[in-house]
Amino acid sequence: MVGHVVSRTRLLRQKTAPLWVAAALLCAGCAGAERDILTISQDRTHEGLSSSESLPPLAPSAPAPTDHTPAVSESAGPAGTLPGHGSDSIKSQRDGSVDPNGSAAAAISSPAAAGSISLAGDASAATAGPGAQNGGTPPLEQPSSSDKPAVKKKFSIPVLNYHSIDVNPDNNAVLDPKKLDEQMAHLASEGYKTLTLREFIDIWDGKREAPDKAVLLTFDDGYTDNYTNAMPILKKYDFRATMFVSVGMTGQDGYFADWDQIRAMRDAGWDIQPHGATHPYLNKLSAEEQELEIAESIKQLKEHTGVDTLAFCYPYGNRNATTLKLLEKHGVRFAFTIDQGHTEPSQSPLELKRIFIGGKESMATFLKKLK
Repeated sequence: MVGHVVSRTRLLRQKTAPLWVAAALLCAGCAGAERDILTISQDRTHEGLSSSESLPPLAPSAPAPTDHTPAVSESAGPAGTLPGHGSDSIKSQRDGSVDPNGSAAAAISSPAAAGSISLAGDASAATAGPGAQNGGTPPLEQPSSSDKPAVKKKFSIPVLNYHSIDVNPDNNAVLDPKKLDEQMAHLASEGYKTLTLREFIDIWDGKREAPDKAVLLTFDDGYTDNYTNAMPILKKYDFRATMFVSVGMTGQDGYFADWDQIRAMRDAGWDIQPHGATHPYLNKLSAEEQELEIAESIKQLKEHTGVDTLAFCYPYGNRNATTLKLLEKHGVRFAFTIDQGHTEPSQSPLELKRIFIGGKESMATFLKKLK
């Protein structure tokens, strides 16, 4: 292991600590009567909708969490217990505000804890690169920051936002594998084309036409069940996807895919891209702390997988003007939010919208979101 493990990673690797806070999703495409209060566990993440809304300040350090039965409710649905860690849950309000008191996120993303990240390089493991041995796709090429779209095409692409793929019907951030299979079967039967990041960027740059039924599948956080459950389902339909990984969380407690699993996903044709180092609220960090999060996620992704960063995904969807400037500084052209809606060329490439797919939602809701 290159470098050393410092305070933030120690916090992350403590099995008694919760994984992180999750926040609310307010679906902008739903009618007001369908908007609900969402409580998400700290073990299975779901992130707040509005990145432009300010969050209350994070505590300098979080008290040791007590056992609590985390619950998720959608339209006043029932509460449920998640497997794994018992921890305080955060109740998200309709306006997107989050109370971080007693949360793990306060410990790992506060100014007091920021700036200390594991520098665990593994360049040797990445030298083969995607496809070198196992028939996967080659590493994504980093487009020049000076590239200009040849012709701005008119398109509207649903970028679907998944998280954990497992069985937990009480958590809206966890989608049952059977539901994922049903959704993918529908996409296949209706002739949808799942895009790679390279194809998405070519469409954005006007270098290719968008298929009539294009869709980009994205999975946030890098859960192990994305490897064990989601990857075989997508393989069945010959579908492509992008997984956004928080590099400082890899392999933790079996909940997050380790680098061997991530490299296997890369070789199977998945795009692997950064989701920060430790999944903090970036807009609550100083410029220096934000840059450490961004730079380390890019660096470790390259060291462990050989993959260049083309797109970033904001933890909790939160960012500010400093975040955008830092991404530009590090040559990142595209970044995905959790602002709800189809991705269209009128949006800033560093503030692209996506569509959250919830575990408690019906197939009819899924079909409605695709339109």
